[in-house]
Amino acid sequence: MKKRLIDIYPPHDGPPAFSEGEALFDDEGRISNATGSAARPAAGRFAGILVLLAILLMVLPFVLHIFFVRASVQAWPHITKLHVTEQLVAQIGQDSVNLEKRIIRARAFQEDAEQTLLFPSSGTKFKEEKARGTIRVYNENTASPQALVANTRFISEDGKIFRLEASASIPAARMDGRRLVPGSLDLQVLASEPGEEYNIGASKFSLPGLVGSPLYTKIYGESLGPMAGGMRRTVSVTTEEDIEEARAQLTETLKAQATKSLLAKVPPQFQMLADSVNTLLMEDNSLVKPGAELEQFNYTAKMRVSMIGFHREDADLLARRLLFAQLGDIYALNEKTLRTTYSMRGEMAETGALPLEVQISVDRYEKVDKAGLANRLKGASESQFGQLLGEYPFLAKAKISLWPFWISRMPPDSERITIEVLLEGSP
Repeated sequence: MKKRLIDIYPPHDGPPAFSEGEALFDDEGRISNATGSAARPAAGRFAGILVLLAILLMVLPFVLHIFFVRASVQAWPHITKLHVTEQLVAQIGQDSVNLEKRIIRARAFQEDAEQTLLFPSSGTKFKEEKARGTIRVYNENTASPQALVANTRFISEDGKIFRLEASASIPAARMDGRRLVPGSLDLQVLASEPGEEYNIGASKFSLPGLVGSPLYTKIYGESLGPMAGGMRRTVSVTTEEDIEEARAQLTETLKAQATKSLLAKVPPQFQMLADSVNTLLMEDNSLVKPGAELEQFNYTAKMRVSMIGFHREDADLLARRLLFAQLGDIYALNEKTLRTTYSMRGEMAETGALPLEVQISVDRYEKVDKAGLANRLKGASESQFGQLLGEYPFLAKAKISLWPFWISRMPPDSERITIEVLLEGSP
């Protein structure tokens, strides 16, 4: 059960109580506020706070300067380019790098390629051809065979002249009972002039040389098919230059194909040199001879491409060792600018040794002793900063940042000075 607390005020005969804010009159009739006595302590506390804040503002810069002051220095050293050229050997069959003898690992690779390509003929010539065909010549003369000499003329129904290509004798006719069977012989004839107009169809032929003779009607001819081959036109011709160009183009194509295929099979740790590429044309031919009347012709070739690859990690390791041997103890490198270029400096020996030359270029700068520089700069003013940097001629430029911003001197403690060496950007 909770206890109730009751405040009990004893009776008194004093002056009556007044409520807060009620006005009172003193003996001389002046008004007096009942709360006046409480306001005076509050005003005193506010004034004390203002004094305390003023003291803190005065002390804070001193505290910051003593305990939190910092300085950072950015320094750009002078950059010079270092160039080094050295020789080494890539040895086929070598199983590890030999730094002392400058020998690195190498391996031989090869690839074969074969292809047939179609090439255009560039030559032309104007060609004239005479139509030719076969005429069956009949002899209805029973007395004797009919001899015909070469170039004997035959004239077609439309007036086209053809000539006998070779001499011939047409057998005499014979009687089969009461039926006359003419002698006959198939002969090759050639048009008297070139041109397509002599490409005529089947026709009957007479011999104009027998006109006026009784044999004119007894000796005659008949073609069993059309005459063909007559022409006058420009035709394409394969030249000797075409064949040589085809050989060169196909060789280059095969070399590119084989090289691309070969490089795709080479392990990534090996680097190829263009100078080490060897090509061997194993086979090449074209059945076409110069002068062939063709618009296009085939050319076939087979090629072997071989090259030497050297172990890139071995080479780079050796190159860095040679570089640092010439760098000097006081210098450092900007690794981002390191460039190495490899090239052959001679033919591969029979032993499989490939002589190489490496050209190295890199940016170098004099090392900065950060601890020594910070110790030298401690306590220095901004005006003294430039003078002190004059003691470090290998620095192209430097700038400082102080904190807090109102201080004008470097911290007295070198551990509060941060040195940053910058190799990039405008100094």
